[in-house]
Amino acid sequence: MVTLEQVPWKPTKAAHLLVLAQPEVGKPYLMGSEGSVHVLLPTWDCSELVQHLLAIVGVEEVTDDSDPPRRTPIGAFDGAGFQWERSHHIPLREGIQTPGALLFIQNRTVYADKPHGIGHVAISLGNGFLIEARGKAYGVTIGPVRGTFTLASKARELYTPAVLA
Repeated sequence: MVTLEQVPWKPTKAAHLLVLAQPEVGKPYLMGSEGSVHVLLPTWDCSELVQHLLAIVGVEEVTDDSDPPRRTPIGAFDGAGFQWERSHHIPLREGIQTPGALLFIQNRTVYADKPHGIGHVAISLGNGFLIEARGKAYGVTIGPVRGTFTLASKARELYTPAVLA
């Protein structure tokens, strides 16, 4: 029998996040859905789903690209524009190929009242697909990355080994 210690790769928090995201598919969308980051909600909005999944895999804070880096506690890591601002920016193409990366829709005309003109966040599955709380007509879905996604980032803390119980 092979044990985890013998495997040349270690499961990351990002991989664990993608597994734990699956049961959320099909739940309804509710704009402004709020709750404890450690409690499953019956409905999600896009940024609350991201915040919750990061919390349940053990991400306690997210660091950004500023100098010195700002550390944002996971309980405050809410809102798509704020999540982009306070995470590590990567090229969109890299985000689409990185499981667990955050993908954003920025449109300064449509989302003029939102921070950084960002109105939506989703989680990359790393293969051209994503999981997202897409909107009232869709709920939480898995689907292909749409051309409206323009930015990507990642929470570096997701790419550390997962502690699986």
